[in-house]
Amino acid sequence: MGQRAAIYARVSTSDQSCERQVTELTAFAERGGYDVVGVFKEKASGASDNRVARNRVLDLAQARQIDAILVSELSRWGRSTQDLLDTLNRHCQVVCDG
Repeated sequence: MGQRAAIYARVSTSDQSCERQVTELTAFAERGGYDVVGVFKEKASGASDNRVARNRVLDLAQARQIDAILVSELSRWGRSTQDLLDTLNRHCQVVCDG
């Protein structure tokens, strides 16, 4: 059994879809031996701190129910270096396919 991972996909506007990200991340997880325990999709600005799906993923990581968070690129997780550093300081492993 591989590491437990959550897939997190985000788009910024309602006319966009998360499906390409989810498809690519699912394939990445299979190649990497990750056991995907959840797929979290969100339509929200990356600049927003209050993203419900991202907060749920962070809660899973903090509860040690997942070992990794899979994102298609770091800009899908957050828009600033400080945001990324804050996340990493919460002891999460963020894995990027790209």
